Amino acid sequence: MCTSQLEPQEYESLMNRGYRKFGMACFRPVCEKCRECRPIRVLVDRFKPDRSQRRAWRDNQQLQVKLGAPRADELRVALYNRYHLAQALRKGWPLNETDAEEYALTFLTPDEDRQPVAKMPERGVSSRPAVEISVWEGGALRALVLTDVTPNTVSAVYHYYDPDYLNRGLGTFCVLQAIELARRLERPWVYLGYYVAGCVSMAYKARFRPHEIMGEGGVWHL
Repeated sequence: MCTSQLEPQEYESLMNRGYRKFGMACFRPVCEKCRECRPIRVLVDRFKPDRSQRRAWRDNQQLQVKLGAPRADELRVALYNRYHLAQALRKGWPLNETDAEEYALTFLTPDEDRQPVAKMPERGVSSRPAVEISVWEGGALRALVLTDVTPNTVSAVYHYYDPDYLNRGLGTFCVLQAIELARRLERPWVYLGYYVAGCVSMAYKARFRPHEIMGEGGVWHL
């Protein structure tokens, strides 16, 4: 399904039917004997960070957070590849090295990386459907979150961070920034993609509480 043809409300409706977006495609897992991939979303107004999340927020306050148009450039691709190499070594992920063209096809819609940087409002409606949250230390890119904004949600499509700063909780800080963006834009939910109970790589999602998980029939449950 081509996302360039979707209005924000249509995209949100697809997410509420279990779909996710990468670049130009919307998809959902359909496994014959398994239904363990469940969409998960955080309730923004009721969210309360736990101790480790408060620490991640505090420990990274010296970093600069920028909001703008998603981009596919050498700096972002290099950090993405370093992150995936580290995850392959630490967690056994498949090694996934990419280039700028593949990165753009995976995460951006056509011409998205050439759009002007958006000034996000403190309140009200977002000026663009896709927002890149980038985290900087001086001129060094430390982390990045790709998000989509629809009438009622901020969808955290993907995030990655500098693996040399693993102990600073940059991954947690990324999700907290997506929640903060939703709060500023008055969106009631942040979608974190799929959650599989017992999957180590997805366990962090369930630590953002309260959250809802989609059950059978597309019904959300706390």
